[in-house]
Amino acid sequence: MAYSVPPLYPQQQNKNETASLVHGIYAGLLSCALAIVWYLEYQQSAMQPLELALLSLAVLAMIGLNALACMKVKKGANQGLLLSRIMAVLMLFSFPVGTVLGAIVLWKSTAKQWEK
Repeated sequence: MAYSVPPLYPQQQNKNETASLVHGIYAGLLSCALAIVWYLEYQQSAMQPLELALLSLAVLAMIGLNALACMKVKKGANQGLLLSRIMAVLMLFSFPVGTVLGAIVLWKSTAKQWEK
């Protein structure tokens, strides 16, 4: 017996709304984390400037790719599915919150849950 799991909120307007929402949440969490790192680095100056720049670029790339996945997933295209799965696998390494969010996205990107 196949059950359809409802979205996180009942007013679903676009395709794959749950996966899109999770990508947006994760991009927001990364933005907050980067702001905290910048603030703490401003206060303590513990990192070398090159290290801070490389870390910032990596996190900004993750934020941008999650924002792009958020937009592409709403369209239901194969590009959005592939990008969403790649970003979900990378989210799994961010224990514990990223692991849960990545698992949700991987589950919502299965063939039964994906809306084309």
